[in-house]
Amino acid sequence: MWKNSRELTINEVARIPFFNDQSDEDLKILSEMLELYYYDEDKYIFKEGEVQDSLFFIMNGSVRVLKKTEDGNNQTLAQFEAPQVIGEMAFISPGTRSASIMSITAVTAIRFGCSSFEKIIKIRPELAINILRKAGSTVSTRLKKANKTYLKAIHETENHS
Repeated sequence: MWKNSRELTINEVARIPFFNDQSDEDLKILSEMLELYYYDEDKYIFKEGEVQDSLFFIMNGSVRVLKKTEDGNNQTLAQFEAPQVIGEMAFISPGTRSASIMSITAVTAIRFGCSSFEKIIKIRPELAINILRKAGSTVSTRLKKANKTYLKAIHETENHS
């Protein structure tokens, strides 16, 4: 992993699905707070159990979501292709990461730190509310999908018994 120290342009920030409906003024504020990272394939973006201090926007590449099993191995729960947001729970609930994210291919990611989000709450509360709604919507969509997968697994188990 390596961090690119240059500031993102307004156009780059506008390409992030979370922010494509924001004003130029809000995009400018965000461009000063977002950080650009690059990961080679098979590298952790974050690990299960780490403190949640940011969310990431995967702009290029693909990642897998890994969860530790009882025997200590990693189980793949999902795969995501760019563009995608990961780690959105960091903005909703403090605590530790519930899963790991590992690159499958080379990945370009934009990090949005919780400390930057807290600054936005103070200087642009409307923008902060919009971001929270989008993070909540992402969590809701993923939970609905997980519920369907869980019900399907239960149904299949019942049919095989």
